[in-house]
Amino acid sequence: MADVPKEIRLSDCENLIKQIRDVISVNIVLGANKEIDEIHVLAEDTRNAKQLVRDIETLLRVEQGIALDHKKISIVQLNKEHTFFQGKRFKFSAIQYSLQGTKIEAMVELTSAKRTCQGRSCGVNSSSNRLRLFAEATISAVGEFLEAGSAVFLEDVALYHLGRRSLIATTLLYTQGPLEECLVGTALVKQDEKEAVVRATLAALNRRVSTAI
Repeated sequence: MADVPKEIRLSDCENLIKQIRDVISVNIVLGANKEIDEIHVLAEDTRNAKQLVRDIETLLRVEQGIALDHKKISIVQLNKEHTFFQGKRFKFSAIQYSLQGTKIEAMVELTSAKRTCQGRSCGVNSSSNRLRLFAEATISAVGEFLEAGSAVFLEDVALYHLGRRSLIATTLLYTQGPLEECLVGTALVKQDEKEAVVRATLAALNRRVSTAI
């Protein structure tokens, strides 16, 4: 096997492989002699893995002059439904709140590969209402990502105790045109109930709501 040319960076090889149809991500590992020792590829399952291996071999040989043993290439394939939602997930990036007398304002920030959106909700600072406010703030941020004609409404949020653990459960109503669907999400309380509310709300949404993020 030929050495990787000094003028060629691994990132160049990885970016080349990413151009192959169905490839999602690539990681190349060098051996002690600075030769390619392993190539790990995550791809969709729309084509035979052997064909993907042949495409990678051919591309590296033609574009970079690298003759590679096909045994050094490992392919992990995900079904299309999984890869669709993998790229569409809402990501929780920040949570804040401010107190003004008996009122509390909740702020939740969500991010995607393209943008960041914030949602806010304000109301009475009671133990039960605080959970609703952080769920509503999460839904408000989600609204910035939704397709036209879609909406999400909070039906209920509650804290439950199971054995020595606590969890948050949320029930949401998702509408798209005339269609309605009830969504349910749960999350364990690890350190903070407010964060668990956000995670439970996103758990209900991340694998169902079609977004444009």
